[in-house]
Amino acid sequence: MIRSGALLVNALLVSALAVSGCGGARPGAATAQAPVVPGEVTQGPDLSGVKLPDFVMPLIHGGVSMPEQKLTPGAVTTTDANQVCALPAHSAVPSVSTALQTAVYDEYGYTSPTTLHKHTVDWLVPYSLGGAAVKANLWPVAIAGTGYYQKIQTDGILREMVCRREITLTQAQQALETNWYSAWLRYVVATGHL
Repeated sequence: MIRSGALLVNALLVSALAVSGCGGARPGAATAQAPVVPGEVTQGPDLSGVKLPDFVMPLIHGGVSMPEQKLTPGAVTTTDANQVCALPAHSAVPSVSTALQTAVYDEYGYTSPTTLHKHTVDWLVPYSLGGAAVKANLWPVAIAGTGYYQKIQTDGILREMVCRREITLTQAQQALETNWYSAWLRYVVATGHL
């Protein structure tokens, strides 16, 4: 009787373990799958037949100089491409007062002589693309690394594209306000303007 009781207890333990799943996965058993959500994309985009631009990514030295969005969101005086394109290609840019430049540096916390020497105040949306000479459109861009020179190059290419009506003035302004570096990669590097 004791022996049959022990067998009964063992049988109950084995069946309890099997029901609770503590015994591990059985060979050949299906693995659990996450539930499928209707409309959810579970694969990457289909790029068959898509021609991507052929370009070599330039080497980046010294980091990329970017404005802080909350300090320099950008500001424009016009969205009229005719007005912008009527300006001479190399028209004089209105000067930014020393007081305004100092306010921009102070806002970014660039007050040491060493930091000031490594930066210059630049327009996020340039005058040649309808940018305004206000603190919301000015930022201290690094002279070394990827910064000042690439930004100036981007400004020029975007102006050419706006005046050839390849993109709208608003598109060019928003590209710079959103991320000038992405605009440089898209409109300068990927199009072979380097």
